[in-house]
Amino acid sequence: MIQPIHIGKVQVGAGAPCVLMAEIGTFFNQDIGLAKEYLARIVEAGVPVFKTEILHNPDVCLRSSGLEIKFHHAAGTQVEEYRRLIERKTVPLSDYEKLFAAARDAGIPFVASVYDFEGVDFFVKQGGGALKIARHNITHLPLIRYCAATGLPVIFDAGIVYLHEIATAVHAARTHGGGGVVVNHHPGPNPTPAEGQNLRAIATYKEIFQSPVGLACHYRGDEILYTAIGLGADLLEKGVVDNPDRVEQDVVSAVSLAGLPELVRKIHACSAALGDRLPTIKEPRDLNTRKGLAARLAIGAGDRLTLENVTFAWPPLGVAAEHWDIVENRFVKCNVGQGEPIRWEDIGS
Repeated sequence: MIQPIHIGKVQVGAGAPCVLMAEIGTFFNQDIGLAKEYLARIVEAGVPVFKTEILHNPDVCLRSSGLEIKFHHAAGTQVEEYRRLIERKTVPLSDYEKLFAAARDAGIPFVASVYDFEGVDFFVKQGGGALKIARHNITHLPLIRYCAATGLPVIFDAGIVYLHEIATAVHAARTHGGGGVVVNHHPGPNPTPAEGQNLRAIATYKEIFQSPVGLACHYRGDEILYTAIGLGADLLEKGVVDNPDRVEQDVVSAVSLAGLPELVRKIHACSAALGDRLPTIKEPRDLNTRKGLAARLAIGAGDRLTLENVTFAWPPLGVAAEHWDIVENRFVKCNVGQGEPIRWEDIGS
């Protein structure tokens, strides 16, 4: 049986409504004041969970790596030296402390992607709700075990990774902590077109891992989110930013802050529409427009009932249409005028 997890007081999985987790990542580029503005707009829109990253030490990327990152934006692509990108996004823990204090004051639980032990310890002290393992760290077993040992839920991005790598990560978390796991389907590139989403993986992960399953949405638009809800997603992680069209890493698939309230409304509606596994029927039902037997032609006493002299019309004042197989070819005991209902008492044996 799939056990839910809790991010603060927000339940994820086990029949709870699908949860939107608004992600601001490092979109604020060291401007913690801007990050707090994003947070305020997220809270105002009614989003239940807030997410960011704790990127406080640029040495998670080697100075001499020589790696470049190519990212997409609304107008095309851009290449940047990876270490330089990390350096311009690194934020001291003292600034993150201000952001998380604002989240606590607003009463919204928060999640963060973490990259080192120090970030994990800091996050726990701040009262965070769940820890996130980015897809690039899916094989970082020391970090996964350290996160799990906190007792907080661990959320995994399953993107561009083999199934056995996800399984190993989930097993490590479960054997080193009791906070539970969420497996986030992550299609990969940002943005990922519709044909690259493979959303049926949501059901596959849920069946294999018996855990809540989410979607890390990197689609430029919102329709993939609603499809994921229909396929059983328990958690939706979506980037949120002031302007998704600006030239910056990862914002190309984010939703604008202006559009966030409408997104929240649609997600609530989609979750509510799922309902129960069987339709709920409210009694008494209005059956007045169901069909009953009536005389197509005038039917005389002793005539047998056939489709030649019987029609079906509402309201069902006489024999209901569902009983036709019982009365077909039986004779009537009295005359029935054209257009009149045929009643049980009119029918002989």
